[in-house]
Order: sequence, then C-alpha cells, then structure tokens
Amino acid sequence: MENHKEFGRVVLVQISVLSGNQLRGSRTDSCLSFVRVEFNGCVLGDSQKLDVPVDKDVVYNFTCSFECSEVAHTLDDVAHKPVILTVFEILPKEKKQKEEKTTVLGQAVVDLLPLLRGQCSFSSTVLLHAVPGSPADVAVHEDGVKSTLNVTVHVPEPLLSDAQRSDSNVLMVTVETAYSVPDIWNPASTPPSHYIAALQMPVSATKEQVLLFSNGVLKMGGEKEPVPRPKKWPLGSLLAPGAEVIQGLYIDAEPTDTDHGDLTDIEDKDFRADAECNQKRVSWDTAHRCFIDAGGVACLSRRIAECRLWPVEIMKAIQTAPTKGGKTRQVRTVWTLILTTQRTYSVLKELSRTPAALSRNRANSSVNSLKAFQSKTMENQRGNNDVSKKPDSQGKCAQTDSVSGLEPQVNTEGQMYADSRSYIIIEIAVEKPLAPKRPPEELAKRVMELVPPRPPLPRRPAGAERAVQEYQSQIASVAAQVLDQYQQLFGAAFLPGGKPLDPVLLEQRKNQLLGELNYSGKYFAFKEQMKYSVVRIVREKMLRTEAFSDPEQLQAFLSQLYVFLVDEMHAALNKTLSVDSQDAHQEPVLSCAQLKHFAREAELNTDYQLAAQYYQECLIQERSKPSHWCDYGAFHMLTADHLKAEECFQQALSIQQTHIPSLLMCGVLSEMNGRYEDAETFFERATCVEPNNVVAWALFGIFCQTQEKCIEAEMAFREANKQLNAVLLNESASRAEITSETQSGQKKDQKDESSGNTDEADAVHEEDQPQNDQESKQEVQQQIPPTSVQTTIYMETVWFLLLGIACYRVIALSFQTGRKLEAEQSYKYALKMNLQEESLLEEIHELQSRVGFGNPSF
Repeated sequence: MENHKEFGRVVLVQISVLSGNQLRGSRTDSCLSFVRVEFNGCVLGDSQKLDVPVDKDVVYNFTCSFECSEVAHTLDDVAHKPVILTVFEILPKEKKQKEEKTTVLGQAVVDLLPLLRGQCSFSSTVLLHAVPGSPADVAVHEDGVKSTLNVTVHVPEPLLSDAQRSDSNVLMVTVETAYSVPDIWNPASTPPSHYIAALQMPVSATKEQVLLFSNGVLKMGGEKEPVPRPKKWPLGSLLAPGAEVIQGLYIDAEPTDTDHGDLTDIEDKDFRADAECNQKRVSWDTAHRCFIDAGGVACLSRRIAECRLWPVEIMKAIQTAPTKGGKTRQVRTVWTLILTTQRTYSVLKELSRTPAALSRNRANSSVNSLKAFQSKTMENQRGNNDVSKKPDSQGKCAQTDSVSGLEPQVNTEGQMYADSRSYIIIEIAVEKPLAPKRPPEELAKRVMELVPPRPPLPRRPAGAERAVQEYQSQIASVAAQVLDQYQQLFGAAFLPGGKPLDPVLLEQRKNQLLGELNYSGKYFAFKEQMKYSVVRIVREKMLRTEAFSDPEQLQAFLSQLYVFLVDEMHAALNKTLSVDSQDAHQEPVLSCAQLKHFAREAELNTDYQLAAQYYQECLIQERSKPSHWCDYGAFHMLTADHLKAEECFQQALSIQQTHIPSLLMCGVLSEMNGRYEDAETFFERATCVEPNNVVAWALFGIFCQTQEKCIEAEMAFREANKQLNAVLLNESASRAEITSETQSGQKKDQKDESSGNTDEADAVHEEDQPQNDQESKQEVQQQIPPTSVQTTIYMETVWFLLLGIACYRVIALSFQTGRKLEAEQSYKYALKMNLQEESLLEEIHELQSRVGFGNPSF
C-alpha cells in the first residue's frame, strides 16, 4: 500500500527555457520571437516576446511547469513523451492589419527520461529543427548555421524513491519494418493510407498500456533500409522534420544469429536478403518507451513464463477526403490482426545489444534485446464495400475477426501472408533484466568463499643457491670446451696407464693452448660467458648492488670474491672431471600422460586399485596441477565415492579458481547433495569464466529447468545452441578450406604431368579431360575426412559427463525434464562405460519404468 500511495503523489516538474542561439527570422537585422512549451498535448505556456538582434542570443528565462501524478501526466507519459518547444516569429504588421501574424521557425524536443533515473535536475542544449521554407531553414542551407535552445528541467524531489527505482523498469519497444508484404498492399491501387501497429504491455499489476505505432509508410522495393538510422518518437508528424528523432538511439545492422524468432536459419538467409532489398515493406522505425512499476514487472515476468506468444496488431488506415462542410478526415480500418509469434519472448539475463541512450548515465546496468520474426501470419478482412457501408461496426468486425483468426479453419486471405512469408522486425529492450544476473565479481567472491584458494607458496631465498649453481654450470661448460680444444691440438688428454708429462713439455703445451685460445678469440668469449654468472654471485650471494667509494673496501671485496670463485671453480671441476661424483638427475620413468593412460586402461579392466595408484603417482609428480586433481575426482565419481570426488574437485578449484571442469563437477555434486544455491553459483560462474563453453550453458540450463526457472533455462539453452552453431560453422569452414587446397594441389599435379607430354598426347588428354576431372574429384572426396556426425548441446554434455557415475546424473536430469532422446543417449553411454553398480542400475530401470521412456528396448 505504501508503494501505491507514493506512486500516487504529485510532483511539480519545471521546464526553464534559458536562451536561444543563432535564431534567424524574416528580418535581416533582428528577430521578434517567443517560445511555446507543450507536453502531452497540453500547452504549458508561452514566453514573452523578445526582439533581439540576429547576432545575439535571445534570453527568454521562461519557466513553466506541469504536475506529474497518476491522473494527468503520468510516469508513463514522462517515459515516452518529450517536451516540445516551438519557436514562433512575429511578422511585421502590414497596413490596416489589426492582429499579429506568426510563423513557426522551428521545433525542438527535450527527453525527460533522466527524471525516471533519479536525477532531480539536468540541463540540455537541444537542436532547433527548422520548418521547411522558414528563414531558419534557409540559413541552415546557405550558411550552415544551426539554431539551438538551452533548457533546464528541475523537480523538487525525485520522481521515484530508491526502492521504487530498483523495483521498476523502463521497457522500450521498437517496431522497425515489416518485410515481404503481400501484393495486395499496393500503393498504386489503393487510396492514400498509413499503417498502424499496436500491442499491449502490462505497466502495473492491474493495468495494461496499448502501445501505438502510427504513420507506417509503405515503400516499394529496390534498395535496403539505411543503417544506422535514427529511431522516432511515437508522436506522429511534427511541424519540423527531424524533431521526431530520438537523439542517441539508432537502428543498427545486426547479424541474423542475434535474432530470436523465425527466419533465422541459414536456409532463410537468401530469402531475407532479397526481401529486405527488393520486396515491398512497411517502415515505422518508431520506439515507444513505457514505465513499468514493480507489479507490472512481476506481471510481465509471469506472462513471459506462462506463454511465449505476444499478439501484435497491424492495421491499415485509409485517409478519406474531407466532406464539404467538415474539416476533419475520416479514417477507417480495413485490415486488422496480425498475430506475431515470438517463440523466445523472454527478456533474459544476457547482454544482447545496448542502445546508446540506454547506456548513458548508468553504471553496471544491462540492456536486453530481441528481435522477433513471423512467417506464418493471419489477417482477416471483410469486404471494402461492407466496411464502407457500415462504418459504425468497425469494433465488432475487428473483434470477430480476431476470434475467427485463432480458430482452426481455412483462411484464404490469411494464406496470402503465409505464401508471401511476411515478417516483421520488432526490438524489445529493458533497462534492467527481468531475471537479475549476478555480476562476475560477486560469483567469484562466492566461489572463493565455498572453496578458499590455496595460499601461494612462500618465497624461498634460493636466489644465491641458483647463482652458485649457474656459475658451476658455466665452469663445466668452459672446461669442456677447453678440453675439446686441447684434444684437437695434442690428442687425448688423459690416457689410461700413460706416463706423466714432462714439466717443460707441459708448460709448452699450456702456452700453446693459451695462444690458440687468444688467437681464435675463444678466450674472450669464455670471459663474456662467465661474466653474467659472476655478476649474479656478486648481487645475490655477496649482496652487493652499489659501487664502492673506499678503495680499500673494494680491494678486500675483490680478494674475498676471488677466493670464493676459485673454491667454487675447484668444486665444479672436481664434479665434472671425476667419474664417481657424476650423479645424473634421475628423470621419472613414466610421464603424467602415460600414467593417466595406464589409469584409464585399469578403469576399463575394472582394476580400480591399480588405477588409483596411477592417479596418485601422477599427483606426486605434479601436485599443483588442477587437471590431475580433476581426473582423480572423475575416478572417484566412477567408483561412487562422491565425498572423495568432491574433495578432489575442490582441491583443483583451490589451485585454480577458474578451472571449468572442476567448476562444473562441483556444481553437479552440489546438486546431487541438495545444495542448489551452491550448484547455481558454480554453474553460473563457469558460464562467466568461459562464455563460449557449450557444456557449461547446457548444464546450467538443465539445472535451471529442474528448479523450474523457465526464463533462465531458456536463456541458457539458447546460448548453448548459439555457441555450438558457431563451433560447427567454424569446423565446416575449415573443412571447406582444406577441400579447396586439396583440389588445387590435385589440379596443379595434373598440370605438371600434362606439360611433359607430346602434342598428340595433349590432344588425347583434352578429349579425356572431363572423365579424368570426375575421377580426380572422386579421389579427393575419398581423401577428405567424413563430416562429423551432427551433435547437440546435450550430446556435448553427455561426453563431458562420461565420468562413470556422473553419467547417471544426467540420466536422472533428463528423466525429470522429460527429454526422451537425451535420456536414452545417456543410458547407452552409461552402459558403454561399463557401469557396474547394481543399485544404480536398478534405480535407473525404476525411473525408466516410472516415466515410460529412456530405455531403447521399451
């Protein structure tokens, strides 16, 4: 009740027109003008008349207001109706003229949407759109001068409280274009007319708003609609062209895979391209915003969950000539009711497309969009003569046609829309998703609370040890190169049982070796090779990073360094030249990949004890690798040790918080244990970490479906199918590229072979060319690997869940959600993996007999 009362309060909205810039009138020296402010069809007031020179700004300082309430000017009016500012020029009086004559210079519009976003005041400089033929229009074309108005909007208090703003929403429906309309919609054979689209939208728990889109224009084919093109206000025609445009909102070109509805398949691509270029169409390009309170949001969400069909009416209005004494024209509806099927009318969690204006002045908000297409539409029409004779029965006829259009009967006139494959593009966007999506930061924090990350390993002071080891390795390398040089000069250095060399001969060989090293430049290369390791010892072992200022300290340090380097050199040489001290590092006999392979073989042989031993050896070698823990957890899933499996998956997550398989399996185990909130967190986190993962989206959708969250489930399944289609498309493109390369190589080989033949052989070759080409194509087709079997998101999920006992879980989920094909596939894969648990097999068979499907032998 409090919310209802607060929405019913009255708030004064003040509009202040401060000044006008670059105003041009009929006179060249000055301009006598005033501003009229209108809102929701009411004139709020006129400013004072000011005569100001052309080169100066016109300071109006005019303020007017209206009351925003539930009676006169509602919040919904604020959402979809702008303030219209019209600038009038007062023309000079002629002789014997009693009354002043005025002419419209231009119009401007001010969007009041910031008031619904919590702002109490905002300023705007709006463009004054000139009326065709006015002096302002002439100035724009000749001098490029554009007139503007400075406007300020103010409210004493926010229109909505924080609670109301968080619970409410602003929905925007954009009716773009209806394509491939029937031939009967011919502008040449019918009187002047325009087209109106309408649909109902709940704005509160008890009230629905009819959204009207008038002034639809029938266009002939021949060219595509330009993109981007601006969206228009649902106001009808204004005096100044361009004033009906909503600033900042455009209709952009989007790929068909982002559309949700009909005619989105690959085979419909050519038809849509032809229809959007060559066929007749009706264009609106009009956007209608409506404010929805908390009750309306709940009502809209409930209706979306109950039914995916939303009716849209399209009417053709014929403009008749005015009667002799009348000043109004009569408009009569001829065709009504086109039922648009929106199969996925669910304004969901994902960010599909963000219109520019909706993303301004907002933080961490998402806009959800969809486009619905209809190829099988119905429209009932009574004869033109009957309608013209009975204009008072229009409403009854429309109601009767609406009911009859839904009955299963032959509709000859509705068939022409099915034959033409008429479809309409509608975009529906909300400022805030109806199903709130938790931000990735919150999900990451929640996963961190469920599975705390492993603290990083402490930094060990091993820099000095590594520096000494590197110095010793460089000593060993240099010693090996010196020995090689010695052997090249004098032969073998150490002969077993040989006599020691004469000291004089030894000194001669030493001098000759040093001379050869200096002459070849190897001596200096060895010094450069040793320099970096010595520098590391000085910095990390001796901890000296600054220059010495005292020569005595420098000399003492050099002596200490020399002694240390000589000692380490002796240790390295003794280790290198001594056969007994060469203890090579023993590499493991089996790698982790081999251990896992042997473990899987043991699993197939049902030797689970041996398989566990292999997995444990793999963990001993690389304990900090999450994939090893995940594989070990999968093994425990196979042996039905769920507690140990969950510990392994959590251990993998503690090592790497974004490990996708571990996140998914933690979600599966949480669901099995009844911790549904934790399971949703794990699944949703996996979709945030890797948005293109088919298995993550499919598992999330199956989980949401078991929890009866229809909107989230539909969103997840649609995203999974989208990602799977993208993967299959990339695979087909890569296969086509391989095919073309193979064919080009085959043709090149044939060309090289034929170039060496004689002229006679060339003639024979030309005669046999078609047959040879056909044979070569067959050979190429045989060489190309066959196309992969068509897969689904559920097949991808089953392959992921082929972890023994985990396959049982997807069987149970398929039974609960009524998916027969997936249940049978999961059952077959469980048997293929040699599921030995008799109790589980009995439970599966019991579920199959209870639901009546899931076993191919039924």
